[in-house]
Amino acid sequence: MHRYIIRRLVFMIPTILVITIVTFGLLRIMPGDFIVAQMAEARGVDEKQLDIWRKELGLDVPAPVQYVRWLGGIVTGDWGTSFWQNKPVTSVIAKALPISFELGFLAAVIGLIIAIPVGVASAIYQDSWIDYVGRSISIAGISVPNFFLATLVIIYGAVWLGWFPPMTYQNPFENPWGNIQQFVPGAIVLGTSASASNMRMIRTTMLEAMREDYVRTARAKGLAEMSVIYKHAFRNALIPVVTLLGFQIAGIIGGSVIVETVFSINGIGRTYIDAVTQRDYPLVQGILLILVTVTLLSNLLVDVSYSWLDPRIRYS
Repeated sequence: MHRYIIRRLVFMIPTILVITIVTFGLLRIMPGDFIVAQMAEARGVDEKQLDIWRKELGLDVPAPVQYVRWLGGIVTGDWGTSFWQNKPVTSVIAKALPISFELGFLAAVIGLIIAIPVGVASAIYQDSWIDYVGRSISIAGISVPNFFLATLVIIYGAVWLGWFPPMTYQNPFENPWGNIQQFVPGAIVLGTSASASNMRMIRTTMLEAMREDYVRTARAKGLAEMSVIYKHAFRNALIPVVTLLGFQIAGIIGGSVIVETVFSINGIGRTYIDAVTQRDYPLVQGILLILVTVTLLSNLLVDVSYSWLDPRIRYS
């Protein structure tokens, strides 16, 4: 197992390099640069002054040279300075990333709390009214866009409850109630869409597991039905669900920009979109490096969890 994990970690390095090179090139072929984005337009501006500013920011050299310089800084721990915020990239990421992690963790927990009981009940009572209700909930969760659901939460929360999300970040250690008000509604919105996919997957895998011979054998031995369902069928049905959950967690952390915008949460997704819009190259590259690493590590964690869920799976 240890050799497998080390080998996977080593293979991550070329993957990260390829993705950063591709993104670096795509950013450079976009029309305009940070100077143009900051000034809105370059008309009427002295070209010599523009050249001076580009030289100060290191934008006057070819893109390959910029990439090598950036990569050398990553190795030495210098991730550069954000053009727009004029702060070290590491400090900007360190401020935004925990916010998205908290939102993603709450969304994943809420999604599982909804998906597991509904999905298992739909499988146990297949083709009953419980099954029909569960499938209807999952279809609705997949169909309703996050931005629409988030807007409904804001509108009806204000009209019916007089609730508005806090406009600035609420630290959970300094203002726990304010943090709950800010994060839980957004986590419910993200968790609802995630739970819909998990619900359908749990139902499908549970139906397959409950038709296996080992489940029939467990019932023939006289085991309690709840023991058969949760200790035998459910554990084996979790493998595809864990795979799906691994992709969802990485996607929630990096792709929750709509929910973060609606609920005034300055997480990594919103910061990333703003950095792309502003051509803030160092910040875009730093955030992308973090997101790619989180995605690869979550995939590795999912693969390792297979051997715990199914003892027949071994890595060498």
